[in-house]
Amino acid sequence: MYLTLVGLRKFWTRTATIVSLLIAVTLVSLEFILVGVGYRSGAAQSGLNNSTYTWLLTFPGAYDALLALVFEFVGIVGLIYVATVSGSEWGWGTLKVAAARGQSRWQYTLATFASLAILLIVGLLITFLIGLVAVTLGASIAGLPLGNPADPGVLGPALVKLIRAGIGLIALTSLGFAVAMVAKSQMAGIGTVIGYFVVSAFAPLFLPDFVKTVFKYLPFNVASDAIGLQGPPGTTTTATSAPVEPNLALLIALAWLVVCLAAAALSVERTEIAG
Repeated sequence: MYLTLVGLRKFWTRTATIVSLLIAVTLVSLEFILVGVGYRSGAAQSGLNNSTYTWLLTFPGAYDALLALVFEFVGIVGLIYVATVSGSEWGWGTLKVAAARGQSRWQYTLATFASLAILLIVGLLITFLIGLVAVTLGASIAGLPLGNPADPGVLGPALVKLIRAGIGLIALTSLGFAVAMVAKSQMAGIGTVIGYFVVSAFAPLFLPDFVKTVFKYLPFNVASDAIGLQGPPGTTTTATSAPVEPNLALLIALAWLVVCLAAAALSVERTEIAG
């Protein structure tokens, strides 16, 4: 617990923490405001149809739309952030100092990720709350009825999905943490994150169906599916693109979390720290 608190004090004051949060909040907010502006100016003819606009800007559908965007942007920014600051543990020598003071390496590694996970959850909540304001503003600009976001029948399931999104986010970002700690490099973690998204986005388009099925169980996919979000009206899926059942996806995401943290802790424990 002490090491986790030390990590919080160390990370929350870094410029990268504030900048990462601002980027995620800005991207989510702009999305809903621009959708509202697009609807008002008649942009439905150029892509989105009216039912999709309604899903994005009116409740209860807006909760799923907001969570989808929050998870996407916070997930991407969070992966890069975690890879950057965890890789700096080697570059800045803080892990070496901790080891020299006799602190357990594996405990320090897990406590470092625990402090990052707390910051990620706080960032997720802040982005979600500001996103609610952006949805309200977007609906007002579009002239659409907002609905009742405080309806217990709507708010309750949304909060459950928010909790699941938090778990998925922690599981997802453990991948960047593990790569950066094992490779002892910020750039290795960031490069792996970027490469992962490129491969996940384009490789399934050119690979056989059984390979596409495998991609469904990679960290970002199962972490997203674990939330249990519903897409816009009229969304169709194929057998290979259908999401993993949310509860199964949550279990797989947690398994990825355990594997990644074990790999990071084992690597730090066995690495010779010179100097």
